[in-house]
Amino acid sequence: MSIQAFDIIFAGNLPSFFTDASSSATSITCLEICGDFLYLGCKEGCLLRCSFQKSCLLPEQTVIITKAINCYSSNSAITQMKAISALNQLLILSNETLAILDLETLTLVRTLKFKSVTCFHLNENPLSEDPFTIEICAGSKRKILFLHLSEEDVKLVKEVSTSLTPSTLVIDGAHICFAMGFKYCMLDILSGDFQQLFDIDPQQPPLIHRVSKGEFLLNGPGGLGVFVLSQGFSDKPPINFSSPVSALAFHHPYVIAVCRQGIGFYSIIDQQCKQTIAIDNVRSIVNGDGQVFASTQIDLFALLSISWETQFEKLLVENRMEEALELAKNAHISSKEREQHQHMLIDLEKKVALQRFASARFSDAMEMFETCNIDPHEVISLYHNQIFSEEDIRRKALFFFVDFLQRWRIKNLTSDQKTAVDMALLKYLAKNDQEGIELFNFIVDCHTEPNETCDCLKSYGHFHCLATYYASRQKWEEAFCIWDRLIKSDIEDSHFSGYSHVAEQLMKCGDISLVWRFSGEILKRDEEIGAKIFTSEKLACVMPRAVIDYLRNYPRSLRIFLEFLVDKKNDEESVHTQLALMYIDDINCTGLNRNNPSHRLTTNKLRSLLRTSQKLELTKLLEKLNTPGFPHEHAIVCGRLGQHSAAINTFINLLQDFDAAEEYCACIEDPKAWNVLLTACVTEAHNQMFDRVVDLLRRRSHQFDVSSALLCLPDSTRFNVIAPFINFAVREVEKGLQKMDNFSNKYELIRLKTETFSIQNASYCCVCKKKFVATDGFVRYPNGVLTHVNCATNRQICPLTGHLI
Repeated sequence: MSIQAFDIIFAGNLPSFFTDASSSATSITCLEICGDFLYLGCKEGCLLRCSFQKSCLLPEQTVIITKAINCYSSNSAITQMKAISALNQLLILSNETLAILDLETLTLVRTLKFKSVTCFHLNENPLSEDPFTIEICAGSKRKILFLHLSEEDVKLVKEVSTSLTPSTLVIDGAHICFAMGFKYCMLDILSGDFQQLFDIDPQQPPLIHRVSKGEFLLNGPGGLGVFVLSQGFSDKPPINFSSPVSALAFHHPYVIAVCRQGIGFYSIIDQQCKQTIAIDNVRSIVNGDGQVFASTQIDLFALLSISWETQFEKLLVENRMEEALELAKNAHISSKEREQHQHMLIDLEKKVALQRFASARFSDAMEMFETCNIDPHEVISLYHNQIFSEEDIRRKALFFFVDFLQRWRIKNLTSDQKTAVDMALLKYLAKNDQEGIELFNFIVDCHTEPNETCDCLKSYGHFHCLATYYASRQKWEEAFCIWDRLIKSDIEDSHFSGYSHVAEQLMKCGDISLVWRFSGEILKRDEEIGAKIFTSEKLACVMPRAVIDYLRNYPRSLRIFLEFLVDKKNDEESVHTQLALMYIDDINCTGLNRNNPSHRLTTNKLRSLLRTSQKLELTKLLEKLNTPGFPHEHAIVCGRLGQHSAAINTFINLLQDFDAAEEYCACIEDPKAWNVLLTACVTEAHNQMFDRVVDLLRRRSHQFDVSSALLCLPDSTRFNVIAPFINFAVREVEKGLQKMDNFSNKYELIRLKTETFSIQNASYCCVCKKKFVATDGFVRYPNGVLTHVNCATNRQICPLTGHLI
């Protein structure tokens, strides 16, 4: 899209600068600017130095040039010139010769000795650090010259041969871009590396212009302006010139292209033509320190750049924000204005991003939202106010909006921004989350206003989620009031997990007052789940008796709670006894169906409790169990009371259950019980159990008192039948005798160690027959034999008894 980047004013014509009519017939061939002076090179070899200044009548515009201050004449046309302000010199090319003039007087300083020069260029990115040494490259006959120019001397630094004579060239640093024949080429003047770029369009003149450090603009084939880096490749798209170009200049960010019909201004940002000024037969153009002049054969025009701020404001007025942003990004800003400019850029980026979103360019908008870190309030407001007509765009806008909220939610936002983002996301989830999973996960840690959150959840019927929200903020009473209504079906919510979830929350809250208040509905529906509420560790401080009283109307729950207390080693007899009584009542209720798994499980629990609990009121239970339905249990209690005979007689005589009797004895761990079992089984009434008795004697021989067991056996018992038990008994007797013998030997050893004795003067060693000396060590054997220590190892004496062998 177009924009006015430059104004143009007439600056005078060439004939008016001459006093005599003969000189006025010439035409302008080239231009140069230095300071407040414009230099005109003419076809007839004339060179003029003209002044210009600011206008009082036309603010910020250049005054029309009225006269030439100095003149210089040569024998042929001036084809190229360049001011060297550091040396106060002007370098001109005329008749293939380089000449140096004084910059102010235009008098000839000297003519360089190099011949057949076709073109030259000053290095604006010099390799030398000396500010008074100017680097020049020049094209000559089949070679390129690299020169150092000082105030008094010219030095040829390097000469590179080429296959053809360069027609135009530009130098930047060590790289020279030049046209030769029908090719553009790149040369590294230091290393000599040479690279061919691309062909020259034969329909257009070869043009090369330095755009920036290390970058050149070439007049390429097909009317393209090709950007080439010093490395030999391009990093931006070419400019498509509308007509053949005869001259180029650059005024950031515009490439100024001259053609016969006028002047075109192309932005290097998007490579588009932004403005065209229609002037016929423009021959040359120059940009010097921001002052741009163009000329036809005799007329001069000043091109006045419109400030980027003015262009920027016009673009904003026309709502062309994208172009305004690009212009602002590429504007040349002074260091003093940089911070203010940066703030302006950020604000503009936000506007452009919002405009992209309103235009349904969602991916571009998201990218810029991230860049400028936009306030989410603006996006949320725009989304709710924006109306997209097409269904597909509305759907994409919704996905974009949710993605935006989720991205911004994890950013470091202010408190009110977090609230706005989470509230918008909550409304979306409340409306669209059919499963409810995301909503539940979100509601736990969202940063929203409580009243708005509650109203939103209520309006969409998310009562279970609302209760969860209250619970996450420790507002347990409000949460359980809602859950209680859901259990009673006063309100409906498809996402409600049921009373089991409420039970878990009651266990989690640990508030006994709420448990008393809200557990009743759960207990009515499922006593087992209801009982779990009271087994929570958070309710450990509650008196068990209070819970027992509360659960009296819920027997199954009460039983589970009593089992919990017993497992936790509660030491109240009433608890253990009440649990046993409940087991008895449950067994009585299912007595008609003893194969029922529940009946068997309860029976096993009762027997285990009766065997292991030390806190039972056994006398009370014995009376309760003294019925035909509990012989096994009655026997266990009898055993706990020490009534082994009654217990075992019940197992053997009443139940005919030898295994149960054996198990009972094993649990009691009293030898008397085993003997009672043996006595009960060897009577004539239980001859069928004799084989079991024999097997028991073999397997559990160590459990019986041997003598009592043998006395219990009938006289008719054959020895070979009870031989294993007899062998065990004999081994036990032998062990006893060996143990007694061992004790006797230990006693004798201790006695001998503690007994004192005296050695007579006539005593001598029984081995070497020598008398003892007071300093000699000696050994005394159990039989009283004395020997020297060394002689004690002699093989002629027994080491145990001391007898000579």
